[in-house]
Amino acid sequence: MNEDLKEARESIVRVVSSAAKELEEEMSLKDYLVMISRRIVKEAGDAILSIHGEKLEEALRHLEEAEALLREAMDKVGSSIKYMHQGPLVHAIQEYVEALVFLKLTKGLDVPTHKDLRIPVQPFIYGLAEVAGEVRRRVLDLLRKDDVDEAARWLEVLEDLYGALRGLELYRGVIDDIKWRVDSVRKTLEATRGDLTLAIQRKRMRDDMRRLEEKLRGIGTW
Repeated sequence: MNEDLKEARESIVRVVSSAAKELEEEMSLKDYLVMISRRIVKEAGDAILSIHGEKLEEALRHLEEAEALLREAMDKVGSSIKYMHQGPLVHAIQEYVEALVFLKLTKGLDVPTHKDLRIPVQPFIYGLAEVAGEVRRRVLDLLRKDDVDEAARWLEVLEDLYGALRGLELYRGVIDDIKWRVDSVRKTLEATRGDLTLAIQRKRMRDDMRRLEEKLRGIGTW
């Protein structure tokens, strides 16, 4: 009996040691994911800055680097599905999708699906929703250049994005925060539409004033 108890006591040490080894591996994986996710986010952010700066080839290089890092991270995660739905990798995927989709739109190319990109659907949707902010920034940049027509075309992109994402509210039970994210896109759309409307009104006033001045000059030289 004493011998059996001794073996049982020793088994406690063995099972705890085994658990500690697994926990050590998991902690190491988490540290790795934090590190590589930061690199992915940086590359995606640099890509977006390049797109706004009209440096599309440079943006593509940043996205290619982000994709390579993402593939490395996903290979490392392997079958540990939980890391695809929580933690730093989710945010990294979201930022990558945001930059990639914005580049595709800027080039007038079709937006890929989450299956095309081989990434989970939830962070893909999150990334799509974040594109709204970049489209708004593009519209505002165009309005500063007085390019109302092109700004209006980008507003249509924002309207399409909102219309598509709105249908996903049905799946709020499986996509966390989807209603909040769609509401955020709606607010971005409304604010951008208001800015464009105001810009159009101001442009019309300037055009009317210019025509009036030309008419008055014509009368003065008669």
